[in-house]
Amino acid sequence: MDNKEYVLGLDIGGTNMRLGLVDREYNVRNVEVFATKTIYEKGSTPQNMAALIKDYWQRNLKDGRLLMVAAGFPSVVDKARRHLYSSTNLPGLDGVDIVAVLEEKLNIPVMIDHDAYYLLAYDIHNNTLTYPGTFLGFYFGTGMGNAIFINGRPYIGKNGTASEVGHMVYPKRDEVCSCGNKGCIEIYSCGKGLERIAAEYFPDTIIREVFEKHGSSKILDDFVRFMAVPVIAEVNILDPDVVFIGGGLAQMKSFPREKLVTYILENTRKPFPAENLDIRFTKPGPENGIIGAALEAYRKLKENNV
Repeated sequence: MDNKEYVLGLDIGGTNMRLGLVDREYNVRNVEVFATKTIYEKGSTPQNMAALIKDYWQRNLKDGRLLMVAAGFPSVVDKARRHLYSSTNLPGLDGVDIVAVLEEKLNIPVMIDHDAYYLLAYDIHNNTLTYPGTFLGFYFGTGMGNAIFINGRPYIGKNGTASEVGHMVYPKRDEVCSCGNKGCIEIYSCGKGLERIAAEYFPDTIIREVFEKHGSSKILDDFVRFMAVPVIAEVNILDPDVVFIGGGLAQMKSFPREKLVTYILENTRKPFPAENLDIRFTKPGPENGIIGAALEAYRKLKENNV
């Protein structure tokens, strides 16, 4: 009989969502992957999400005790960590108090955050870093997820919308970002931008091979330089202990990691933080966001003496 206690970690992306049960030693089990579109194609997205979580829970946890559900979203999250905004890849969630909906349907505590915060929580844990310290995460995928931890706590700002450095503006550009502004650096440094480059310059190359086959091209060199810009800006402001870089782009075959680091260091303030800047590329894994969500959930439970 399983008498362990678990957190159900949920990592929701624009394409797939992953669920897993994580015990107090941060071991994960019963990882399942679903297409994200299954929760918004028909009916109410919040209700469908609650039903999917409940079905997963009932099938995979017969005897153990579930303490909390922790879900990471590719969305802006409000200060109270209840409402979602700018959920461009998750129709039906904008402005919704998703915590209230899920807690009503599941009858168990629920916490949410921007998915990048859970990824950074995992990377800090996986690298056995100790507090105090300032840690930054940059996760380049379809868009760019950014997160900041200061002295063991996520820094979220006045409205909960900190760590949106991907929306710093590159001047005199007319391309409209998903946030509604023009010229956001994310447009030129993430997956959608790479898709446009591949379609225009390398139409006969599948996108996962563009760096392998065309990595020396000027257009891809410029793309990597754009990736460096938000990292440089945040590093110069916060002078961090460690910078983590991850996401699908940084993990592509033949992605020029050394070149990206060079461009970051070339343009970071001298002598410091440039001279001793600690940049680490993350270890890819489908369980990272799930475990990161559980890490933050157990921290919250400990604060509440649970």
